[in-house]
Amino acid sequence: MTLRIIFFGNSQSVFSNRHFHTLWQTPCDLVGVVDSPPTKRGSTNPLTNPFQSFRELAPQRGVPIFEPPTPNMPAFVSEISDLSPDLFIAVGYTNILQVKILSVPRILAVNFHASLLPAYRGKHPVFWCLRNGDPWSGLTVHVMDADVDKGDILYQVRVRIRKDDTVPSLYDRIMIKSVELVKHLIEDTENDALLRRPQNEVGASYFSSITKEAFRLDWSGEAEKLRRWITITPGECYTDIAGKQVYLLDAEIVKTDDRSDPGEILYLGKAQGVIAVGNGALSLRYVTKDGDKFTFPELCRKLGYKQGDSVLL
Repeated sequence: MTLRIIFFGNSQSVFSNRHFHTLWQTPCDLVGVVDSPPTKRGSTNPLTNPFQSFRELAPQRGVPIFEPPTPNMPAFVSEISDLSPDLFIAVGYTNILQVKILSVPRILAVNFHASLLPAYRGKHPVFWCLRNGDPWSGLTVHVMDADVDKGDILYQVRVRIRKDDTVPSLYDRIMIKSVELVKHLIEDTENDALLRRPQNEVGASYFSSITKEAFRLDWSGEAEKLRRWITITPGECYTDIAGKQVYLLDAEIVKTDDRSDPGEILYLGKAQGVIAVGNGALSLRYVTKDGDKFTFPELCRKLGYKQGDSVLL
């Protein structure tokens, strides 16, 4: 039996597109592709050239592409019901599928979620996992039901987190281990060999959207936490210096016996500076302000700061 499949994804997400590429190369009858609406295509793992989007590939085989504002509209549910799908495969799709549309596929609706469920249900799981300093991340393939990210687990892969991981680097290792699960899912579905296990609520957590305020740095925080925040999203975390938002591109922990107040500049060299934080100090090299890149010492001197000054004033 050749499965009739509808793919749900985000054309601006490399996470969606890399899994779609595996689907594209796997024997099946791809009868439709559903893209996230344009207003919801922002991603913590954006698609970059030369990787080809599923919006470019699907028309090559005459596969229709849909982009409903919400997939739960009765007219859209009816439209894809007419395609008689056996399986929904969702990877990085940004709208929630409700009960009526989830009942459309003959066999199952399945989601690829980049966390070790039940941990990090919801949005941006890789970001939040890194932000919280977890030692492991991964991906779960689960059945979709009425509750978000709570359906039975079909497959799961684990990935060790590294100290220097960014959101893209961790996503990349997760995808390397998970893209072949698309083939396994199709083969096991065809052979009626899917094994389902309910999620255990022990360790369950839910996270939502990332706001700009989540990137604001508080120098009274712990050195390792601040280093990690800056490292996982370089150029996103920021602080206010002289009334200007300054974005940090890198940070390293510096051993020091200095007990200066958080925010005090302990050292300004040529290429790097050291700033006191809650339980130690961080070395900072590169920053941006108003889109321009500077070394941290260069910007401090440009704004009139010297060693011993506090950037919190």
